Amino acid sequence: MKSKKRLVIAVVIIAAAGIIGFGVFGKKKEEIPFETRPLVSAEKPQTGDITLYTDLTGTVEPELKANVMPKMNGEVLEVYFRAGDMVEAGQPLCKIDSDALTTLKINVDSAAIAVTDSQNTLARTEALYTTGAVSHQSLEQAQNGANNARLAYEAAKNQYDLQLKYTTVTAPISGIVESRTVEPHDHITVSSEICKISGTNQIQITFGITEKTLQNMAVNDSVSVEKNGVQYDGTVTEISSVVNSQTGLYDVKAVLADSKGLTTGTRVKITAVMSRAAGVMTIPVDAVSYDASVPFVYCYENGIAKKTEISAGIYDKDRMEIKSGITYDSVVITSWSNELMDGAEVLLEDSNTTPETETETPAVADTKAGE
Repeated sequence: MKSKKRLVIAVVIIAAAGIIGFGVFGKKKEEIPFETRPLVSAEKPQTGDITLYTDLTGTVEPELKANVMPKMNGEVLEVYFRAGDMVEAGQPLCKIDSDALTTLKINVDSAAIAVTDSQNTLARTEALYTTGAVSHQSLEQAQNGANNARLAYEAAKNQYDLQLKYTTVTAPISGIVESRTVEPHDHITVSSEICKISGTNQIQITFGITEKTLQNMAVNDSVSVEKNGVQYDGTVTEISSVVNSQTGLYDVKAVLADSKGLTTGTRVKITAVMSRAAGVMTIPVDAVSYDASVPFVYCYENGIAKKTEISAGIYDKDRMEIKSGITYDSVVITSWSNELMDGAEVLLEDSNTTPETETETPAVADTKAGE
């Protein structure tokens, strides 16, 4: 009897276990939807400025400099300076003796004698004219002779004084004498260089630029100058419109507001604007790809990535100028995916740009909620 009860209990237990097992294992597993579209980010083009810079090499020079040359030929009698001296404008530099000056002195003396003779002749003629011994014509001739003699003397005297002034060569500007190329008793001509003087008031930088940089540089533009880790601010003062035949570049000059620590003749690094685009359409440079050297982007249109060729301008590390191909209403995909191709379905992540045509399925909404 007891064995029958145990058998019944075992059957009940097995049946209950079967019912429970069927409830646990017999139920069909619910499938979770899986999103296969790549998730992308996008933005609309923006208006901005792009500026590209280039590094150049310049030479430090004085803004004022002078190559001193004599204005007459002759022998150097005395030299009053040495290389490295500080001189003032108008200060005598050397003395010259010239044979031409001797000739001019003789001309002055001869002209002075002619003036005296003409004055004596005029005095006698006037005396005779008062007595009626000579005609009025003779008096006029004597007067003209005296005037001509006086004018000839003044011309000879002016020429002599000018040449006499030239015998003393003076400094045309204040500054430091960089070089001395004459010694006493040297014979020099008007083409001989006596010395070079560099002004100390302000320093300038000279450098060359290409034609492309020339199109984006103007007088009064700012440039950055660096020497031994020290930065200096410069302003462009002069731009040549003719190519330097030796360098093939356009010569430029810039002055520095503060040149402390810079030495004439040394080299410096210059940073200047090479290219500039202001108020242009821009997109992230990482959004642009190339196909056979032709730039293109993917634009988001109704859940589809559309390959769009563009005409690109200049670009820096962040933004690229867009000249044509898209508009400010275009939604440009800015992220990359190996599944991104023309016509591919894509999922646009939350961003500041939300197209009016964007819709989501319940499965997509669940995926975002999970994110």
